[in-house]
Amino acid sequence: MFWKQILLWGTVLALGFAVPVPVKAESLSEPILELSQQPVSQQKRELIKELIDLTGGEQMFRNVSQITTVQMQQEFNGILQSIVPESSGISEEKKQEIIDKFNQDMNRIVTQFNQRLMEKIDFNQIMEKVYYPLYDKYFSEADLQAMIDFYKTPTGKKTISVMPQLIVESMQRLSQIIQPEAAKIFKEIFEQEIERLNL
Repeated sequence: MFWKQILLWGTVLALGFAVPVPVKAESLSEPILELSQQPVSQQKRELIKELIDLTGGEQMFRNVSQITTVQMQQEFNGILQSIVPESSGISEEKKQEIIDKFNQDMNRIVTQFNQRLMEKIDFNQIMEKVYYPLYDKYFSEADLQAMIDFYKTPTGKKTISVMPQLIVESMQRLSQIIQPEAAKIFKEIFEQEIERLNL
């Protein structure tokens, strides 16, 4: 029962990290979808597409999603290590059994979730609804051409090649800074919820 409660909360939190909670339209100063209704010139669309393709495009998008999934799984393992002993009063052997079971189930659930999500995502729609309107909003054609020119240089190519690893390492280092505080907060909330469920 105990590990099922952990699994439940872990799944809810994991999906919360992976899929942001929708924001009410009235809380936004400007409707997000309004961007997608603005026409983007054909010349600018070509520049945006070239830039996105040059910097990894769809593969980079999917890589970042995978990196986030792996990092999330590591985060939960660290959090569990800190909360299970104090929350449950169980033996070290039982604690490890719970953690192993949780990690196995969470890995399966989060991996399956990420795979299904990636299968459903149409990158062409992301280009139309996200990249074209946002790059159009923030960059001129001259800006886009300058970025394309940069990413074709040796330094630009190196930037593209190291970016996935840079993201991984930065997330790992951020985790080392954030995880202790996150574990404390999660432990407090978890203990409150366990107490509530036992009432």
